[in-house]
Amino acid sequence: MSILGINLRASQKKPSSAAVLDSDSHLSELGSFYDDEEFTELVDRVQPVLIAIGAPLNLPSGFCCLDQSCDCHFSVPNRKGRLLELELAKMGISCFYTNKGSIIRDLIYRGIHLSKDLRAAGHNVIEVYPHATKMVLFGDKVPPKNSSASISYMIDHLAPLVSGMERHTDDLDRNTCDAIINAYTGQLHAQSNTDVLGDPEEGILVLPKLPT
Repeated sequence: MSILGINLRASQKKPSSAAVLDSDSHLSELGSFYDDEEFTELVDRVQPVLIAIGAPLNLPSGFCCLDQSCDCHFSVPNRKGRLLELELAKMGISCFYTNKGSIIRDLIYRGIHLSKDLRAAGHNVIEVYPHATKMVLFGDKVPPKNSSASISYMIDHLAPLVSGMERHTDDLDRNTCDAIINAYTGQLHAQSNTDVLGDPEEGILVLPKLPT
């Protein structure tokens, strides 16, 4: 009953991080992969019941691509992103909008490509957002990911939730911590302890259960 959490990078030349949690929230594996073939091999070996990817996995409704020269456009006028991103903004959680001016276009395309292949192969895939999960679980005092305090903060706050992290001390950095938080979000989802934002037509974001 493994859950696979992925902190996906836009480029296959940079390592994407992967974390595997068992049904007891124990970190059974922490590693990385570069190209999509390595990722496929990882999935085939782990055989997770759920894969939680920290990247946009769908285009906005009305879009066929993110090419500036294409005539495709938002099906809802005056939008600047997917519904889930607008809902995050209303919650005070910052994010990159999925639109034709996005600076993470390569990441979006890679996430969409991988998720389509995984779903076609019968895998259960969800979109997660580590920053949003941190905000819901730990509050708005979470240090910025690139700050010097980020890693120690995440280790301190993840340790009560995920066991086995002490075996991977040398491998814990900003990206692997995000892979772990993504896997943990996936495990909460498998246990029906999550809420979702967005519209199924343009993507659903899975978050830990929100306060009522």
